[in-house]
Amino acid sequence: MALSLMFLGRLPVPDALAAGTALTISPVPLTVTMPSHPQVLIAIGNSQSMDGDLSGAIMTGSGVLPSALSSLTVPNPSPVNYCAPPSGFLTPASPVEFCVPSGFTPPVQAADASGQAPYTVNQSGTLLDNSASRLNVAKAGISAILNAYMQNTNFALEEYSTSNTSLYDTWVYYMSPSNGGFEFTSTQVAGSRYVANPCYGYLSASSGVNSNCSAMAAWYGSTTLNGDPYMQIGSSSDDASINDVLYASFGSSLALYANAGPSPTNPYSAYSLSQYNNNQVQVGYGSGVPCCNYPTSPTNAGFVPYSPQVMYVRRGFGYYSGVSSGSGNIVVPMQSAGTSPTPSSVSTAISAFTPYLAPETNQLSTSEIKALAVQSPLAGLLTEAKSYLGDLPSSVDSGCSSQKYVILISDGLPTMDLDGKSWPPVGSAAAAGYGMTAAFNSDGSLNFGATNDQALKDAVTAIQNLKEAGINTYVVGLGAGVDPTQNPQAAATLTAMAIAGGTTNYYPATSPTALVQDLDTILNSIQAGTYTTASAAVNSTELSAGNVSYQASFTSNDTPYQDWTGNFYAANVTISVSATGTTTTVSQLWSAQTQLDTAASTSSGWPAPPSRLIATWNPVMAAASGATGSGVPFEWPTTSTPTLSSTQQADLQPTDSLGASRLQYLRGSSAQEQRNGGTFRNRSHLLGDIVDSQPLYVGPPAGPYFTSSYLSFETTWASRPPVLYVGANDGMLHAFDAGTGDERFAFIPNAVFANLINLTQPVYNQSHLFYVDGSPSSADVQFSNGTWHTVLVGGENAGGNSIYALDVTDPAGNTTEAALAANVLWEFTDGDMGLSYSQPQIAPIAVPPSSSASLSYAVFFGNGYNSPNNNAVLYALDPKTGTVIQKINLCAAVSPSPCNTSLPEGLSTVAVANSGGIVDAPITTVYAGDLQGNLWAVDVSNATPANWTARVLFEARDASNNPQPITTPPVVTLNPNYPVSAGLFVMVGTGQLLTNPDLTNTQTQSIYGVWDKPGSTTTYTRANLQAQTLKYVSPNPPTYPQSLLTDSANSVNWSTQVGWYADLPVAGQRVVVNMQLSLGSLLGTLNTPPASLCGGSFSSMFFDINYQNGGQFSLPQLDITNTGSFTSYESFNPVGIGLPTGFGVAPTLLAPSLTRVGATGGGATGTCGGVSCAFGYFPTVPGASSGGSSGSGGEGGDGGSGSGSGSGSGGGSGTTSGPAGVSTPYRYTRIPRASWWQIQ
Repeated sequence: MALSLMFLGRLPVPDALAAGTALTISPVPLTVTMPSHPQVLIAIGNSQSMDGDLSGAIMTGSGVLPSALSSLTVPNPSPVNYCAPPSGFLTPASPVEFCVPSGFTPPVQAADASGQAPYTVNQSGTLLDNSASRLNVAKAGISAILNAYMQNTNFALEEYSTSNTSLYDTWVYYMSPSNGGFEFTSTQVAGSRYVANPCYGYLSASSGVNSNCSAMAAWYGSTTLNGDPYMQIGSSSDDASINDVLYASFGSSLALYANAGPSPTNPYSAYSLSQYNNNQVQVGYGSGVPCCNYPTSPTNAGFVPYSPQVMYVRRGFGYYSGVSSGSGNIVVPMQSAGTSPTPSSVSTAISAFTPYLAPETNQLSTSEIKALAVQSPLAGLLTEAKSYLGDLPSSVDSGCSSQKYVILISDGLPTMDLDGKSWPPVGSAAAAGYGMTAAFNSDGSLNFGATNDQALKDAVTAIQNLKEAGINTYVVGLGAGVDPTQNPQAAATLTAMAIAGGTTNYYPATSPTALVQDLDTILNSIQAGTYTTASAAVNSTELSAGNVSYQASFTSNDTPYQDWTGNFYAANVTISVSATGTTTTVSQLWSAQTQLDTAASTSSGWPAPPSRLIATWNPVMAAASGATGSGVPFEWPTTSTPTLSSTQQADLQPTDSLGASRLQYLRGSSAQEQRNGGTFRNRSHLLGDIVDSQPLYVGPPAGPYFTSSYLSFETTWASRPPVLYVGANDGMLHAFDAGTGDERFAFIPNAVFANLINLTQPVYNQSHLFYVDGSPSSADVQFSNGTWHTVLVGGENAGGNSIYALDVTDPAGNTTEAALAANVLWEFTDGDMGLSYSQPQIAPIAVPPSSSASLSYAVFFGNGYNSPNNNAVLYALDPKTGTVIQKINLCAAVSPSPCNTSLPEGLSTVAVANSGGIVDAPITTVYAGDLQGNLWAVDVSNATPANWTARVLFEARDASNNPQPITTPPVVTLNPNYPVSAGLFVMVGTGQLLTNPDLTNTQTQSIYGVWDKPGSTTTYTRANLQAQTLKYVSPNPPTYPQSLLTDSANSVNWSTQVGWYADLPVAGQRVVVNMQLSLGSLLGTLNTPPASLCGGSFSSMFFDINYQNGGQFSLPQLDITNTGSFTSYESFNPVGIGLPTGFGVAPTLLAPSLTRVGATGGGATGTCGGVSCAFGYFPTVPGASSGGSSGSGGEGGDGGSGSGSGSGSGGGSGTTSGPAGVSTPYRYTRIPRASWWQIQ
């Protein structure tokens, strides 16, 4: 309230990487996001009532009164714990401390061990508000949202437009019961209301209080006033329905005073609504002690005291300012972190808001937003919002047409119309007393005809104007005054405003946690408009085993919590081929998402082990072998059971004591989720999103070895239950039973620990991170003691910088977490490791084994991307121990170095091969591409790893000599002209999809096939290759409704050329998913980002080209019409076909049809002319088409109509004809997000 003609306001409150060489890898899958950032204006109504706490009391400046008034700050009893006060305790008028509410962090001085913090902090004479005021809560919520969303959202900040600001002392005021004056007592009576007597013990109190109370003793008697601790009142300005203080300055010595005898006795009968509109309401008192009997005017809550007596007591400080009725003030113009945000750009954008979100001080010169507006002109605030956003360029970061939004944070209702007239808020006693009305339609919208509250009508109209301009408005109500359970009329008003804004409902924030949750939900809703998913669930990776397909998927906006979730499910696939076409039937067998949710459906969440088995890697614990590092159960440590390292514990509880609770949350417990009263993020499902991790199927051993020890190993584990391994962005590698979908166990790499805490944060849903995003591999290996084991290895992609290994020989033996932890072999990282995008491969090597083993093995992988030293590095580790067998800095191994230090560098996934194609022999070569287009060949045939050598086999450059990044593994087989021409043949595709700029990169990418010619040291370029010409053919319905690719069929001259290449015909088209070789076909998926970043989605094409020359086959390969026979359209002989809209992942090859097509062709007697007729060679290489001189004929190669010649393994005299020449058997390839395609 204010003296004389003053009006007091009660308004709506509404990683550091090397610059230039680091990839700014998007934390969100680029396949589902668009870089056009929404533009959000946060409009905060900084009325005076925003200094109030969430229940209503305005406490700014409390507890730092002049020494003459200091007894007003002393509680009785003293000291007292405000978080656990004794029975009957009443807070003093200007308390020093408060109990910090859950979810709020005091901005200046943190809570002490008892949970208390000071209301006000004095820093060199400047007082700072440290309280849980609505303004501080709003500022903290805004800061949290800025930190969570600035990377993908642009923000601006608006407040009321104010002028003529003055600083005042603030006074809480108490009103006597309606039947008389104040009563003082030493005993509280049930049913009556009391506050602490500010004059209690005044005879020995501080001087100012003593002086003022002595004057008041004439009214109340010195014995009573001094001796009774309680004062009975009727109401207080701290009440949520009032939320006010008196703003006045009477000198530092005045502590309190009282007035008696109001005139008029009831302002509602004495004044009209028109007089209220024109600020003509005043209530005076007949007398006052010790001074200061001035008339008062209503606050913007519509309130003016008119009780028989009123007492004012000094509390703190506050501001009073005039306010503009028709405009607002843009405090921070629209800020962006850019199309490709970096930690630096995000920090810079947020820093623009920092000064304005600082806590309020008692200095007029400081720039923070202050609670100072005397009225609540919401219409003016929102009118300015429309003007500002309407004049703002559509986007400041991408040129796209960004969606624009307003978030209105308000602790009250509109009290000033566009003409500057004052109105009591809806639902208040003043509204009823002065005859102000507001009515609402059955749908919740405002009924303008039955409403005379012009401030409300102007505000709703302003919101409607925003909506008509395409700008939705979200409304957040802050504090008890707009709590729907306490003030349903206020709730109806804010609901009508939200309906007008196109957002249906307002968000009541009655706690700091609720405000952050509300803002997070709003930003989730806003961000949902920037995701481009073809369906609720986006298929990501897939695996096939027999007739069962295993599909991973994810959604970025699951229900009911708009969060990131994943699914992994099995489906039985039945394919029928008839004369009328191909029919595919898919029936789901199980869903791992459902299985996990069911397992955790009890009220207490996951029960204790062994019900759920999770292990992790402690990098500092001593292992039984004496090595440093050990697998441990994922449990909070105790003195008797050490598990996590001190660093891991600190990662889970950096500043609090919630580490054990966070661990249980990560294990699957929902007890501390917000929906159950906790502070952790709600989850729609437990299984995290599976984006890039390719599922791995591990069944009974089936390796290519025929030693007695391996055959015994196969026999022992012939009945091993098949298990599926897949990484998810919930921090875990999951092991699912292939038959039931039940989780057998999970593993959490140490590399993701630092970010695990983020999974518990409510704002994580719009601050997505990658965790275990890499794909696992496995192999049967023989340890140095001669025993065989199945070893799984994997990494995290963008989630971390390590490679881990598990012994998965006996998944059923993991009956306890201790047993599981014992099967965690190692986790490796290194100073040259970047993000582990290189999927590890296990292979036998030429290094002599121990006496107990027949072969030595190594785990090969590259250092990935964003390594500290920006090199391309190859590692070879011991599969059992993780010790380094060899590490080669490829950039330093070749002179001059082919690596450009000014560009990002890093080694991608490797491929391993034996130069003779023998799969049970030690490998001889490791191939891998890097970010700069170098295709590396590392000779590992030497028995001494120190003698392994590296060279650049090929430089991938476009026609303008620009490097083409290689981010997928090479495909390796024998030379197409084998055995006439010995050596390996390496195929790679180029392209990158890691950063936001990759979405707009239109560089021509290519597919290459390069012969690694034995004995050659030449680094080849496209000049050494035969060009093929891929052409894009637009759809031509109904003849061919899909887009097509055609190809030339130029022959490779192997005497002068070393392979072939084909440039991709569509701008921006690229190879970013793994290719594969099958029956002479190089198969893969091409993806192209949308032509416009402002809309659309990826387009993708499946391709099937002849690996021998990179061209088309002589006969059609694609039964695109799904008829089971070739039509004239298919005689077009395309090598590629467009897939349904969306990103296409790697194709999955299903079982071939048993029906073979093709006539019998004669085969001359001959030696082995085809690789496929010899045991142990690459099975994907077809038989050659020429016969030899003696021996049984081999099977014909790709014969089409059956005209292929036979060839085979010779051996003495034999038959004079080979088996029938046949066409390639039908294959079925499923590309997730597409149909089922029959490929011939």
